[in-house]
Amino acid sequence: MDQIGRMLTNAAVQHPQRIALKTGDGLERSYAEMDERTTRLANALLGTGLEPGDRVAAWLGTCPQYLELYFAVAKAGLVLVPVNVLFTEHEASFQVEDSGASALFHQASNADQAASLAAAHGLQAHYDVGIWDDADSVFEQLVAAGSTTAPPEPADDALFVLSYTSGTTGRPKGAMVTHRSLKNTARNHAHSYRTPQGSVCIYYANMSFVATVLGLLMGHVFVRGTIVMLTSLEGPEQAMDAIEKHQGTFTFVPSPWLQPMTEYARQHPEKWQQMRSFVHSASKAPASTLERWADVVGHRFLEGWGMTEGSGSLFTVTDVDDVVQGSKARDFYASTGRPCIDVVVRVVDEDGNDLPHDGEAIGELVVRSPAMVAGYWNNEEATARSFRDGWFHTGDLGSLDEEGYVYVTERRTDLIVSGGMNVYPSEVEYCIADLPGVAEVAVVGTSHERWGETPVAFVVRATGSELTEADVIEHCATFLARYKRPARVCFLDELPRNASQKVLRRVLRESVATA
Repeated sequence: MDQIGRMLTNAAVQHPQRIALKTGDGLERSYAEMDERTTRLANALLGTGLEPGDRVAAWLGTCPQYLELYFAVAKAGLVLVPVNVLFTEHEASFQVEDSGASALFHQASNADQAASLAAAHGLQAHYDVGIWDDADSVFEQLVAAGSTTAPPEPADDALFVLSYTSGTTGRPKGAMVTHRSLKNTARNHAHSYRTPQGSVCIYYANMSFVATVLGLLMGHVFVRGTIVMLTSLEGPEQAMDAIEKHQGTFTFVPSPWLQPMTEYARQHPEKWQQMRSFVHSASKAPASTLERWADVVGHRFLEGWGMTEGSGSLFTVTDVDDVVQGSKARDFYASTGRPCIDVVVRVVDEDGNDLPHDGEAIGELVVRSPAMVAGYWNNEEATARSFRDGWFHTGDLGSLDEEGYVYVTERRTDLIVSGGMNVYPSEVEYCIADLPGVAEVAVVGTSHERWGETPVAFVVRATGSELTEADVIEHCATFLARYKRPARVCFLDELPRNASQKVLRRVLRESVATA
């Protein structure tokens, strides 16, 4: 039984009084309470005229109602369409239209835009979820109106979530997450994330980053854990304080927080000793930064690689022994670990031929995983291009070494070709990141009359740094071949990122083109 609604019901039978969800402002819901509420909400949704297979859009930020909506939709056999809460009405309109959504859940801050979308797309209804402790909210009225009798369960392979890709390389595509593919993600992560039964997840992400819901929150329900949902953390210090307060055993660390969190963790080890896993997530980080982080947290260090198309699942992951006993990888902290259980990763050339596992031959990484999505919604061309002969073609370039460790070098679309020579932005970024005074860096290609393309570096200075463009270029001249050196260095207060915390290289390229 791989239905996601059944996963919650089973947890409620086994641990009815265990806290499934708590918030920083006082909410505590047991598994029994959450199971009953989501069954009621599922029946209420079906009672409005929605039918199994209909799509329900959710234009919401992080809140307990959002998690309950996931499970209610699962139990009803409906399909959830998460819409980034940071989107404008224009951006949200694309997903509502592309998915063919019939209803929309939103929050008070985007109520006017939601009403406009509902009118423009002929939605059956739109609902303001209100706040969790308002018994008179529309959301609570729906919950109260529904029956406690479980509706008929969907098939294991029924569509559950349309998770739209972040759109860093073009128009977002709706990755089709099924009940079975998501349940396989939960199985994978129980091992890969080292989460035992009763694990306590400290969650402070934006739920618009759908992979954190599918991979972290659903995974914790699978192990009958407790989710501590926090929405007002201002930085890594507050995150560490929350870990201590709630005795968290699992959390994630976004790339921008790595350096300050390393220092705070070093100064306050008493706050996190009960932790089992700190998962670095979102965007790549320099190997030197990850090594300093691992020096502090030790066996709790966890790095991996995954994509939306893996239903929020990891494809590769590091192991405790890699840190404690020493790794046999060529360059462990530059790697993303080895393939997870039941996952196979190959590196192939442009003709699909396997390349040697020598840590040097770079090709496209292709993956086979039981957590893979069923394809892209209403996009046969993109599905056929990426899902071929049982393998998902990731579009990521990388290599495998002799010990089976995977190295993700670049998105194929991020590769810079200068004078016929391949320039991997990550190589230039690692070089610049080692320069004192650099907090963050991203490198993109821009058109060049003679060479076709040339690298441009975007640098965020560390606090108090007076780093100049000449300093960066001089540093690169010491370590990089001439064709790899940035032609320009632009300084920013922060790098542009999407809800998944991925650097928006497209935005950087556009800023160079219009400068």
